[in-house]
Amino acid sequence: MTQPSPRGARGSAAGAAETRASTDQTEGGVPPTEVGIDIIETARIRAVLERHGARFLGRVYTEWERRYCRTNVLHLAGRWAAKEAVSKVLGLGVRGVGWREIEIKRTPYGQPIVVLHGRAEARRRHLALAEPLSVSISHIKELAVAVAVGLRPGPA
Repeated sequence: MTQPSPRGARGSAAGAAETRASTDQTEGGVPPTEVGIDIIETARIRAVLERHGARFLGRVYTEWERRYCRTNVLHLAGRWAAKEAVSKVLGLGVRGVGWREIEIKRTPYGQPIVVLHGRAEARRRHLALAEPLSVSISHIKELAVAVAVGLRPGPA
């Protein structure tokens, strides 16, 4: 069975824009920074949540994320965008890793933090990106956006 998608059958052009960018190349041809960004209409998350409920939540969000977000569409949409942005930093889109292998937690002060598991963590190590990846999330009633950044340690 296919994964429910808040983007619908038409893909990202139907309501979400996405970008993955690398900064200038280092001497070895590897960029020192990887950047990913994603934006999604909150109505898409709301529609999938209404249609698939617990099934959608269980496939996309970790236990911690489900406890924190509950059914708050803005929080769910923000985490969706953050997971997408992180997957772009890893150079994968959402292919190659499971949704729950990218977890978006928060510090006691409310700052979002990225916790990678399984194949996502293996990919971060393979790309030699420092831990943790950085993410910023913002939302308004209609939209949620997230930017993620992965840094490679420079020469000492």
